[in-house]
Amino acid sequence: MNGKKIYQHLMTGVSHFLPFVIGGGILTALAFLLDMGNAAEATFGASTPLTAWLLNIGSLAMDLMLPILAGYIAYSIADRPALLPGIVGGLLALEGESGFLGAIAAGFIAGYIIILLKKVTKKLPRTLEGIKTLLIFPIGGLLLAALAMLLVNMVVTPINIGLTSMLTALSNTSAIVIGAIIGIMLASDMGGPINKTAYLFAVATLTDAAGNPIPSIIMAAAGSSAMVVSTSCAVAATLLPRKFSPNLRAAKVGAYIMGLAFFVEGAIPYVIAKPKKILPALCIGAGVTGAITAGLGITLSAPIGGLETLPLVSNIPLYFLSFIIGTAVAVFIIYILTRNDEEYKLEKDEA
Repeated sequence: MNGKKIYQHLMTGVSHFLPFVIGGGILTALAFLLDMGNAAEATFGASTPLTAWLLNIGSLAMDLMLPILAGYIAYSIADRPALLPGIVGGLLALEGESGFLGAIAAGFIAGYIIILLKKVTKKLPRTLEGIKTLLIFPIGGLLLAALAMLLVNMVVTPINIGLTSMLTALSNTSAIVIGAIIGIMLASDMGGPINKTAYLFAVATLTDAAGNPIPSIIMAAAGSSAMVVSTSCAVAATLLPRKFSPNLRAAKVGAYIMGLAFFVEGAIPYVIAKPKKILPALCIGAGVTGAITAGLGITLSAPIGGLETLPLVSNIPLYFLSFIIGTAVAVFIIYILTRNDEEYKLEKDEA
């Protein structure tokens, strides 16, 4: 399995799941933006029939992005028989909270399971061809992929426990250190177990020991640093268009909206395309923002960041400044790491 084929399989998955990321992310962000007046309420994002409807549609589309990613990676490897185990494997990654890394694993596992089943059943008589298509591939492929995903998802629980313990131990140390770590974790796996652990830890700091709501420095660090992730990719695609494929250039509008609304998933296609160059830049940029925000003592009183919760930030100008600095750092690192990359042609209307 050479690197070029792996990349082709990944990009097949990306090209099919990109509309789900963009469409779902924008509708979800719109729900929060329209519900800004209820940012301090438990129903934030779904306080009115319109925002609840938008949030539901957006959430459904976002939930589908991992199954679609996994399904079409598997499809690229082994054609239509691999779609079922790939999509269900992606659903299991979503359910098990192994995130987009789990979905990628599910896609490759399902694809190569079907390749294996095709080889095993190659010598079956032609009269049994229908059995292969209707029984062996869907049932055998599904069961084997599901068993493999049990192992993939089993890794999630100890990771979550270990990371939560680490964050708890660090919470009594320097605010700058914990802010930086929260930012790095939010950027590290685009909505996977590391990201979720950091986010839930930050949300937990919004209440005191008695259960009363309080403004949180850690939540502010999470809110500002998460915005850096997708936004940095969008800015890089804007300033360095020749370093990104036409699909990724087209995705920048969605990445801007998702980034400014706190969603890191807008960065997934960019990370998949250039993991060694984009992911380190995002982690460093988000870490810088988290450290600055926490170091300045800025607080946030809502369980989500983004433009929609600005009224609940204690110092909006400095909050923005930390976000801008981290984004600039991330984009600069992307520029340095991609300067020798292949140049893509620009469309006439972009030139």
